[in-house]
Amino acid sequence: ATRVLAGINWPMRQNKGAGQLIAAPTTAPGAGSLPAAGASPYARRTRALDPAETLVFLLLKNALPDHEVMPRVTLNSVLDVSAGLTGTAREQAVRELKQQVVDFMVCNKAMRPVAVIDLRTAPATPDFRIRCLQQAGINYLQVARTALPKRDAVRKLVLGVQA
Repeated sequence: ATRVLAGINWPMRQNKGAGQLIAAPTTAPGAGSLPAAGASPYARRTRALDPAETLVFLLLKNALPDHEVMPRVTLNSVLDVSAGLTGTAREQAVRELKQQVVDFMVCNKAMRPVAVIDLRTAPATPDFRIRCLQQAGINYLQVARTALPKRDAVRKLVLGVQA
């Protein structure tokens, strides 16, 4: 069986274990305008994270087992725009948050952001990102790619508490 939603053909497959139907798109909107398969402008990344990012991700996951670690998130996933902003000012603030990407967000088990970590080759001067996080009361940590903290120090550095 096939279901059509918003111009996309979704073949229905039976999930044997749960008895639920799973839909997977066979054609994407505008797929007819893409070049032939051999000439596609898109390719799978070799890695989702570079080696330094992978190491920090694993270090955070290991040192903070009671937290969730998410790589490469926009500030819009970490912060909300103040309810006091309306209209175009609000739209502009949301747009600014969506354009800023941080390397890692650490959340507690309730998925509340508690810290943001950026990998840097050199210390960054205070910027938009840092000011926003400070105003929201979210811990911000810059980690040098060439001098990663020891596992035992990560919990204190990220959460500001004793391990």
